[in-house]
Amino acid sequence: MKLNRILLTLTAVTLLVPARAQESRFKTFIDRFAGPSPELDPAAIYQPEPRFHLALTGDLRQAAMSQEKAFKVGVGYFDGYDVKFEEIPGQISSSIQSDVDKAVGIQAGYGNLSLSYSRKLAGEGNDDYFSFDFMAAGYGVQAQYFNLSRPMAYRFVKGEEGHWAYENEEGTTSKPGYLRTFIVDAFYAFNRRTFAYSAAYKGNLFQRRSAGSWMFGTKLILGEYGMDPSEEILNWSGDQARQTSTQVSFGGGYSYNLVPLHRQPTGKRDKGLRNLTVNATFLPMVILFNQFTSRAYELAEGGEYKERHKSVMNGKLLVNYVARVGVGWSYDLFTANLSAGYDSFAYKGLSEMPIEGLIADNVAVSGRFYRWTTTLRLGLRF
Repeated sequence: MKLNRILLTLTAVTLLVPARAQESRFKTFIDRFAGPSPELDPAAIYQPEPRFHLALTGDLRQAAMSQEKAFKVGVGYFDGYDVKFEEIPGQISSSIQSDVDKAVGIQAGYGNLSLSYSRKLAGEGNDDYFSFDFMAAGYGVQAQYFNLSRPMAYRFVKGEEGHWAYENEEGTTSKPGYLRTFIVDAFYAFNRRTFAYSAAYKGNLFQRRSAGSWMFGTKLILGEYGMDPSEEILNWSGDQARQTSTQVSFGGGYSYNLVPLHRQPTGKRDKGLRNLTVNATFLPMVILFNQFTSRAYELAEGGEYKERHKSVMNGKLLVNYVARVGVGWSYDLFTANLSAGYDSFAYKGLSEMPIEGLIADNVAVSGRFYRWTTTLRLGLRF
């Protein structure tokens, strides 16, 4: 009996030692990313030991995408003697825009790492949001995905008022359109000693005195914008029901942390910590790669739609920007953050459109995307 107990004890120890060693190695690996940075000046930045954190979020937000296509339309008429043809301008526009949605969500993470999800409370369509971010003092990466779905507005204009072939049709799609966007933002702060960008937004680092930094930023946007292939507007736009986009931009700007109040903790678990930090960031960005692919569909056997034409447009060089402001208040292990952000990009270029078996080229395409968000975050570190 004693021998069995000894054997069981040895077996348990044999299994636990590798498990604990593996757990220790994993924690060491995570702490490399989530733990304190040796580059930061402790007189300027307070870096607590990394902790798990949980936060509730409330958002007011709005997103919109609009697009316009301008081209020439050939029309003909019989004047009593002969058939005459002429070219007149044509224009198709479409847009999708959310209401000012109210959303609630949750954020969880460890140290500099966090995951977030939020969803609108009520109203027409969907407006879901996911994000992952790693925000250290001098650099960070944030990946966001949002899915907006609701009816789209459209308008078709041919000719000008007073012309015999003038048409002006507008309406709303019978089925929801969609805007799906995946965004990756990365930034680098050149002041890596006395500035912590995330101090006003997360509560993982605390700015002890006011400081700022020049910033380098880059952004990747993968987007999808479209409507159901059966919509009436597609009869005018060559059945182009779906557009995908890829944009890469680089830029630089400035970020500044104003610290009206900071008190170092006086006890364990950050007891006595008090901090108030205000951040403002502005980064203009130049789009260096700006490609859009439009796809036209046709009804096939079996009642399903299949792709019949694809056109690729390389957009022109444009300048966009990212702006963000935030206020962070910390009390012991509790943090409240109020932030507002604005993302915008525009594009223009020449594309093509398949109409009645022909390919109309030199179609001038222009569009604009914007998204603004105001977020209240109530978080607790454990």
